[in-house]
Formats: sequence, C-alpha cells, structure tokens
Amino acid sequence: MVTSIQKIGGKTIVKVHEDIADMRTGEAFKSTLMELYKNGEKEIIIDFSETRFINSHGIGKILMFYKRLKEVGGNILVTTLPPSIKDTFETLMLDKLIPEVKLLNV
Repeated sequence: MVTSIQKIGGKTIVKVHEDIADMRTGEAFKSTLMELYKNGEKEIIIDFSETRFINSHGIGKILMFYKRLKEVGGNILVTTLPPSIKDTFETLMLDKLIPEVKLLNV
C-alpha cells in the first residue's frame, strides 16, 4: 500500500494514495497504522484525498485502530473524504466516532 506520513503540529497525517479494496491493501493499511501506534503516535489524521473506495477490511482496520488509540488517550480523525467514503462513514455512523476535519496545505 502506498501511503505518505507527515507530522504537523503534533499530529501525524497519513495520506492514503490508493483504494483499500481487498485483503492485501487492508492488511498493508493495518501495518501502517500499527507501526504508528507502536511508535507512540497518538494524534492521527487519515487523509483520503487520493482514495476513492474503502471496503470492509479497511473500515475494520480503522475501527481497530480507533479502539487502540482511545485506550491510550489518543485520537483519530479523517480528512478530505470523497463522496463514496463519506457516504460509507455516514451510513455506518462512523462520522460520530471519527469526525472529519479540514486541513490546509496538506
């Protein structure tokens, strides 16, 4: 999975550069998130500006990561959700757990 990671003001931005559409990309996404968790990152923003689709594997990984971060006082947010992913978040009511934020110059 192609991602890029950037630190801005104490927050870690994970930009996802492809769809999370199968088990391979879901597991790769999980590996990226778990590496951040193991490194002690607690404030994570996932940028979906280059992603059009996320399947149940990806949603499951986000929820698992959300739970782990909450256990250690961390937080996860999302940004730049395309319409299809925004609809999925709203349908599953994930937008209540993991809010979307707007970022400038990311």
